[in-house]
This record gives sequence, structure tokens and C-alpha cells, in this order.
Amino acid sequence: MFTRQSFTRPLTQISLALATMSMLSGCIVVAAPSSADFHQQKELTLSASSLKKLEVEAGAGSLIIKGSEQATEIIVTADIYTSSSSSENYEFELSESGSTAFIIAKNNNSISWGGNSPRIDIVVSIPTRMMLEINDGSGSMVIGNIIGSVDIDDGSGEIQLNDITGDVTIKDGSGKITLTEIDGNLSIDDGSGSIYARGITGNANIEDGSGDLTVSRVKGTIIIDDGSGDINVEDAGGLKIIDSGSGGLKVNNVKGDFEVDS
Repeated sequence: MFTRQSFTRPLTQISLALATMSMLSGCIVVAAPSSADFHQQKELTLSASSLKKLEVEAGAGSLIIKGSEQATEIIVTADIYTSSSSSENYEFELSESGSTAFIIAKNNNSISWGGNSPRIDIVVSIPTRMMLEINDGSGSMVIGNIIGSVDIDDGSGEIQLNDITGDVTIKDGSGKITLTEIDGNLSIDDGSGSIYARGITGNANIEDGSGDLTVSRVKGTIIIDDGSGDINVEDAGGLKIIDSGSGGLKVNNVKGDFEVDS
């Protein structure tokens, strides 16, 4: 148990190289990617007077969700990029059931590729007071000005959240995560990529595989289980590090208990 206000551990550098080769019957199969040479834009709207939650299922492409105090409906604008040979090979829907709205935005290609590949970029405007549940494949994500819980299951791509009043839960494969001004509890299960979180009024529970971790201005207790990468914590109500992994550790101004298990 540490009760000091600051703590620093020297940086440990670990270099890891992996090479994997798989051969089956001496046969190599290469799939040719589709080129997104066809673009169209569509917009869908839905009255939000009786809606309390939005569920989003998205494939490849960027996702932006903005809450507005003046909004009375959900507006979804999509930039759809497909190949000209299969220009209608996608799903783009906005529906409702009970108090929940549903957005589906994904291409029906079986393989996801980077660069000029089929994707759907969507921008969503919703009333500020709405819970979010998001299942996203790949691509950047920006969410802001929401009063309600936010639950994200993301494959890859950068995630940015700001001005959220409610608990935030993120399960992420890879990509940078940036969170600012979260009025609630925070839970992150991250595979790889740096994490930056500032201004959390509740507790923060962070499990990170690899990547630098910076957390500041957390009123509650921070719990960290880290694989590799630097850890920097400043201004916390309490701190418990289950595993600090490899990398530098710098802690400053922990008001309550401070524990490092390993």
C-alpha cells in the first residue's frame, strides 16, 4: 500500500518480434479487394418523441453521433461507397421498436479492406437525452453531447468521446481512445492503442493490452490492469494498479488509497 502523492518507476523497454507462417497443402489463396468507385448519399429521419435509446450496427466506415438539445428527431446522413459492379450491395436502415431506434449501416462484402474499399460513413443527429449502444466494425468514431449511458463494442479505429453524462463502457480491439468530460463511471477493455481520459466524475476501470495510458482528473478510484506501455495518472480519488506490465509509471496527487500489486 502506497500513500505518497507521487510515484515514478523507470522505463523498461521490451522489444518483441513475431513471425508466423501458415501453409496448407502448398496452396496460397489471395482474395482481390473491391474498389469503391461508386458514391451515393442518402438521408433517413425518424421522430424521436417516444424514443429513449439508439442502437447502431455499423460495418466499415466512420461514425459521428452528435446530441442536440433542440433535436426532436433522429437524422442519419450516409455517404455510401461501393463498387460500381455491386452498387446496391449494402444495408442502410433506420427503424424503431418500442422506445428503441435502430440504425444498420454496413456493406455486404465478406472481406474488409483499408484504403479505397467499400464503406459507409454516417453522421447521426439525435436528441441529447438518449442512451447509446454501438456495435462497430472498423473506422473512426466521434460521439459528443449525450445525456445517457454509452456502450461501445468496436473492432478497430480511433474513438473520441466528449461531454457524456452517463456511464461509458468500451470494448475495443485496436485504435486510439480519447475521452474528455465523462459525468459517470468509465469501463474500458482495450486490446491495443493509446488511451487518454480526462475529467471522469465516477470510477475508472481500465484493462489495456498495449499502448500508453494517460488518466487525469478522476474523482473516483482508478483501477488499472495494463500489459505494456507507459502509465501516467494525475489527480485521482484513489488508485489501484493490478498489473502495470512493462513501461514507465508516473503517478501524482492521489487523494485516497494507492495500491500497486505488481
